[in-house]
Amino acid sequence: MKASRLLYKLLIILLLLIDFNSFAQTDCFSKSQKIKAEKWADSVLFLLSTEEKIGQLLMIASYSGKSQNQKNIEWAIKKYKVGGLIFFKGEPTHQVKLTNQYQSMSTIPLLISMDAEWGVGMRLDSVISFPKQMSFGFTNDTSLVYEMGSEVARQCKRLGIHINFAPVIDINDNPENPVIHLRSFGENKEMVTRMGLQYMKSLQENGILAVGKHFPGHGNTSLDSHKDLPVLSHDAGRIYNIELYPFKKLTNAGLEGMMIAHLNVPAFDTTAGLPASLSGNIINSLLKEQLGFKGLVFTDALNMKGVTKNYESGNIELKALLAGNDILLYPQNVAKAVHTIERAYKEEVISDSFLNAKVKKVLIYKYLLTNGKADYISPVNVTSDLNNKNAVLLKRKIIEKSICLLKNDNELIPIKGSSVSSYLIVYIGSFSAPHFQTVLNLYGNFKYTCIHSKLDSIELDSIKKIISGYKNLIIVLSGTSSYNVTTFGLSNNLISLTNELLNKHSCILVNFGSPYLLKFLTKSNSILQCTESDTEFQDIAAQMMMGAIPVIGKLPVSINTDYKYGSGIIHEKTVRLKYTIPEELGIDNKKLNRIDSIIYNAIRKKAFPGCQVLIAKNGKVFYHKSFGYHTYDKTIKVNNSDIYDVASITKVAATLLPVMRYYELGLLKPETKIRKFVDVPIMSGFGGVTIKELLTHESGFAPWIPFYKKLLNSDNLPDSVFFSDTFSLKYSVPVSDNLFAISNIEDYLWKQIFDTEVNKSGKYVYSDLNFIFLRKIIDLISQENFDEYLDKNFYSNLGMNNTMFNPSGKVFPDRIPPTEIDNYFRQAIVQAYVHDPSAALFGGIAGHAGLFSNANDLAKLMFMWLNKGTYANERYFKSSTIDTFTMKQSEASRRGLGFDKPETVKGEYSPTSYNTPLSTYGHTGFTGCCVWADPDNQIIYVFLSNRTFPDQNNKTMNDLKVRQEIQKVIYEIVK
Repeated sequence: MKASRLLYKLLIILLLLIDFNSFAQTDCFSKSQKIKAEKWADSVLFLLSTEEKIGQLLMIASYSGKSQNQKNIEWAIKKYKVGGLIFFKGEPTHQVKLTNQYQSMSTIPLLISMDAEWGVGMRLDSVISFPKQMSFGFTNDTSLVYEMGSEVARQCKRLGIHINFAPVIDINDNPENPVIHLRSFGENKEMVTRMGLQYMKSLQENGILAVGKHFPGHGNTSLDSHKDLPVLSHDAGRIYNIELYPFKKLTNAGLEGMMIAHLNVPAFDTTAGLPASLSGNIINSLLKEQLGFKGLVFTDALNMKGVTKNYESGNIELKALLAGNDILLYPQNVAKAVHTIERAYKEEVISDSFLNAKVKKVLIYKYLLTNGKADYISPVNVTSDLNNKNAVLLKRKIIEKSICLLKNDNELIPIKGSSVSSYLIVYIGSFSAPHFQTVLNLYGNFKYTCIHSKLDSIELDSIKKIISGYKNLIIVLSGTSSYNVTTFGLSNNLISLTNELLNKHSCILVNFGSPYLLKFLTKSNSILQCTESDTEFQDIAAQMMMGAIPVIGKLPVSINTDYKYGSGIIHEKTVRLKYTIPEELGIDNKKLNRIDSIIYNAIRKKAFPGCQVLIAKNGKVFYHKSFGYHTYDKTIKVNNSDIYDVASITKVAATLLPVMRYYELGLLKPETKIRKFVDVPIMSGFGGVTIKELLTHESGFAPWIPFYKKLLNSDNLPDSVFFSDTFSLKYSVPVSDNLFAISNIEDYLWKQIFDTEVNKSGKYVYSDLNFIFLRKIIDLISQENFDEYLDKNFYSNLGMNNTMFNPSGKVFPDRIPPTEIDNYFRQAIVQAYVHDPSAALFGGIAGHAGLFSNANDLAKLMFMWLNKGTYANERYFKSSTIDTFTMKQSEASRRGLGFDKPETVKGEYSPTSYNTPLSTYGHTGFTGCCVWADPDNQIIYVFLSNRTFPDQNNKTMNDLKVRQEIQKVIYEIVK
């Protein structure tokens, strides 16, 4: 007994000597941790049978999306004490539950691992996936890699994962590589090393074991080792200089894990058909002795064709162990692997000291990664925890730096507002318009068509005929595959068609896929390269094309002589609104719930049935939401694309635009009297009023005139003298679907106006008549239809395609919330016709009301104002004009020229919140709307509702001060 104890102590001393040198040269683990790990490993090793020791060297596969192998795993844990699990495809909550279950069954903590190269979303559904490594190559930003790695480490810990099989440090300098490809940082060894080093550090500094792969370098191969055995055919000198470079550097920096590839490498082992994963020359001699690697060595998955093609299960695992691997990953047959190795042990092919050293090394790492126990992982909220807003923001930051502008002849990108309508978008390889189209629609009305391989010749000819009508195309490659390096998932016919279009048209080419695909295509005028195609890539690429986000990516690989490593045009200037998430501006998304609460409370109290809200800062829209329904019967939900009757916002969003334009041209001076333009009655007081007095509401005009009342009969219904329920040349002015006013109705209206008394000017009295006059003056100067002038000179170029007068017949009714049940004039539900009865009588096109729009369109206009008169590289006004019209203009009121502003007199009603800066300008609308632009803080705030439905006398919204309360919260949250 004493002799055996002495022998055991000597064995432990021997193993201590061996294992203190087995750690990677890193500060990842402290000396005290290692000492504790040694003691724990000794205590565990002593109790294991030979079969269980072998089991500790196995890491078997688990799928959290299915349970058919669950019993096999439980059996392997109980029978062989397998050392760990590698999780593949599944769902996060189920994976956590399985991890807890398996850990509870194992007397020794299991090492839990995953291929999470771009985050755990690589394997799990419902979880954010970060961009693949080549996208980081486009950024050439090591800090982003470190941030991503830290977040991936957090994800792993949340799931109870200890080992991430990342980073990939293969150098992808072979365009025909079907398996590494986008998983590599690129073709430059220095850049790959810098990136890989930061990924490694971020994992290991956050408690996750990093595993470099695929040693000795899988980048310059043309076969997929999942399907066959690739050959790395270079000589040793080339491999030392290129392929091994990052592996050596990371080893020296403290890499704790290494995965051995299933590659045949004749330069280091001439055995025919022998993969590196089974080669002692490559693992023991090259990796451990020459490179000095001391960490854990993992095989690549042992079920892959690269190793199973020439070797049988059981024998594979034995050869892998003898070759120097520490952990045998994904054996095909656990029992066969254990029994084959156990037989070799009994036959003394494997020595006792060899086996104990291997097992102890694994156990030491187990302790270092688990502290000797398996912690319970809570499954509660695991999916939402994995998808936190910081991770979402980080992904967007990475993508923004990764997209590359390879060419931009004639500066087609960003697309000019005036040229939007000249483009047709052609989606190649898509059956329907992808998310890219949805984002583009935020900026303008882009027409599109889709071409895919399933189209028959008749359908294709029809599409070609449509395309032929356009000089300018945006060709979007969205149906490609990075795994098919022959044509990248596009048929030869589609490639030929794409080249035909590129040759015949002025084109912007957007490639959502491998940059290597570009070698098959002829030159395009502009090329936007986006290596991946998920929703976020499409979102950001669309915004880049419109000039809302800078483009700074550079190619990390060479495509051809035109596009070499490092190619890329920097375009940093932004010219349009950006759509982003609150966190980009340092705003906690949860705090914005206060705005949601105000709105839900207002809807609950029937202040309005629904609304749209948009908030932007520094040209970045971070809150764009719709609430409620069109009506209280809750049949149609409000969407961001819906358009509202914005009532008096028409004054600034329509009438004021030509006023400012003609002011700049010297045609409409503030001091000019309106008699210069309008033929007013000689004895009336109208003619002496100035343009400035109209704009500041100091004209002395009556606030409004109920024109319609004098057009009703004795039954208080529309008089047949003035109205008809059918359209005709005589009754041609539409007031509602079934009510048409007499063609010369304006003559009657102007007669009523001139019959009203004019008070002395100079006193502030808000009046719709002021802007009715301004619209008439504009028409006289422009000699154009008011709505056509606005669309041609402003709305179309600004991309305000949802802004219009008289939307009936232009927009589907289910996109237009009704404004009132009118039982006093039109005797109908007012929808798609202006709510204001006076504006309705002016044909729906008036200077004071009549405009329909949505929050997004109005935000573009306000951004142009905040941007001192420019939008999308086009100037609409001089900076000085903006300043003049938006500043306070009178001692009699808070008003600017046309614009409303915060109240300056304490105690007076203010249309804004008390904490809104006095420099802010905008307007409100009777239907329950407001628009505000704050130049001090660069804040845009738009609120649109139909609070007048079903009854315009509903004052609940004003009583609750909904618009002001939201604005107050904005200034409390947004810094």
